[in-house]
Amino acid sequence: MALQPTILSSQFTTIFQAYLPSAALAAKQLALTYTAYAQTGQFGASVPTLLPINTAALEQALLSAMVIPAAGSAVLMASAWATGLAGFWLPGTPVLGPQVGVVNGCLGALSVVSPLTAVFSNVLSTAPLTASLMASAIHAATLTTTATVAPPPATVLTLL
Repeated sequence: MALQPTILSSQFTTIFQAYLPSAALAAKQLALTYTAYAQTGQFGASVPTLLPINTAALEQALLSAMVIPAAGSAVLMASAWATGLAGFWLPGTPVLGPQVGVVNGCLGALSVVSPLTAVFSNVLSTAPLTASLMASAIHAATLTTTATVAPPPATVLTLL
């Protein structure tokens, strides 16, 4: 199955509308939602083998920004997503299936900073609109995730 940004958007909306009672719970839910989305991606016919460390890297990055209520927090949160995506797609994450290999990383993780800063700066936005714009930016960055697999040797595939 291919990555589904509409499902990511829908789940983000649900999280935002739930008004979770703590930053820790919000970070956890966002990270678990992204993990569920990422697990549907494929490198060719092979799939990433996501481990708890992948989810934890994203969760910790998001939580670090959520617990700092400061001016510029939109940039901090957007940067946390960039850091979290880079940590989530840790180089060396196993890829299993007809072609076996490892993830090289999310090469476009930093590309989320600008669009997400704009999204998080709009305090008048609705939960569905914020979720949709977030999902679009995060999906675009996720599509830059690559893996090196074999056979043939050293084939680089993009996550779809």
